[in-house]
Amino acid sequence: MATFRSVLNRVLPWSVLIGSVAATYVVVSTLRVERSSRARAAGAQADSTRPRVNPFASANGTHLIAFLITASDCGWSNQPRTMAAIGDIRQAMRSAYGSSYAKVSVVGIALDDDLDTGLRFLAKLGKGRLDWSFDQVAVGGSWLNEEVVRFVWREGVARAASPQVIVVERAVDTKSYLSMSTIGVQGDRLIANLVGSEQILQWVAAGLTLNPSPKGDSFSRAASH
Repeated sequence: MATFRSVLNRVLPWSVLIGSVAATYVVVSTLRVERSSRARAAGAQADSTRPRVNPFASANGTHLIAFLITASDCGWSNQPRTMAAIGDIRQAMRSAYGSSYAKVSVVGIALDDDLDTGLRFLAKLGKGRLDWSFDQVAVGGSWLNEEVVRFVWREGVARAASPQVIVVERAVDTKSYLSMSTIGVQGDRLIANLVGSEQILQWVAAGLTLNPSPKGDSFSRAASH
């Protein structure tokens, strides 16, 4: 039978070894935590001294925006020439007016009640890609689509017709975004309104000429978000 002393002599070296390993692990872990804390502190200090950049600075100024109303079940919208013309408006507007405005964008509006159907039709106009023809899309709701409600029923600057192009100017002030987290958005000014396939085709062929409304008034109140 092993004596207590002999057992102790066998166990003690292992306990010392395990204790040493554990102590080493604690030291290494502590050093890693300290290095990580110092790195985070250094990063935070660097961030605090680095100048803040306004992510919307390039959008400060006047915007030119075209809203294209269409629908997959609209016969005129499905004509090949009309589809090609509508699909190329974004690229043509950027080419013609990109240097004259802070931002040029196109919003595709599909009146289809079924969202998937509307999105597929808008993508079809964009040669299979939504971002070829549109910067934003508003799909669904038929004649209660939110953009249609705004332009047709509330503001009364457009007709309930498809296909249709509504072009507006909008002054945007982003200079207070960093200091106050606000962006100033002025009322839209109607620049062009093309109703029906033939008007759209003629407008595109003529180089997308812009004809401000005689009054030149904004038709929606200024707002900040």
